[in-house]
Amino acid sequence: MQKYCKLARNWIALALLTLTLCSLGCFPGIDASTILPSAVASLSDTLITMALPDTEAVQPSVQQLVERQAKAWETADSDKIIADFAEDSLFVVPGSTFRGKQEIKDAAKKYFAEFTDTKVTIKRIITNKNKGAGEWSWSDKNKKSGEISQAEDAIIFELEAGKIKYWREYIDTQL
Repeated sequence: MQKYCKLARNWIALALLTLTLCSLGCFPGIDASTILPSAVASLSDTLITMALPDTEAVQPSVQQLVERQAKAWETADSDKIIADFAEDSLFVVPGSTFRGKQEIKDAAKKYFAEFTDTKVTIKRIITNKNKGAGEWSWSDKNKKSGEISQAEDAIIFELEAGKIKYWREYIDTQL
């Protein structure tokens, strides 16, 4: 039963990410329902791949922005984190929403007070004009307990004048 709950949760996350990417226009002309299989049998053995239509390469400025964000989290630098955000930005992680640079900075400082040894590995970035999605692996160490945690993270973002206006993370800690 636990295996099927995990599989269902993974399919829900995949469906949400696929629908989000379709709504961003990253896959024009593709209906999300044609991508996701309707049967649940052998889901753990199913690999879904999607060929992207002719898309432009990721803009170097966007690539650098995502890399700066990863590095700033790894180096516990809240000033560098918020440097890429617009004044009226929105930062959403499961269970929390932060509005504006100051709330984001305060949340980062709170995170850095509790965790150390953060490592971020960027896996992919997809962009379409001022909207995009990223995927990265994340690990950190709890300062009190010494426990190391790992997560897979999908991020949807929107830029305005080169700054992050919207950043939403979908985090899977069930590895």
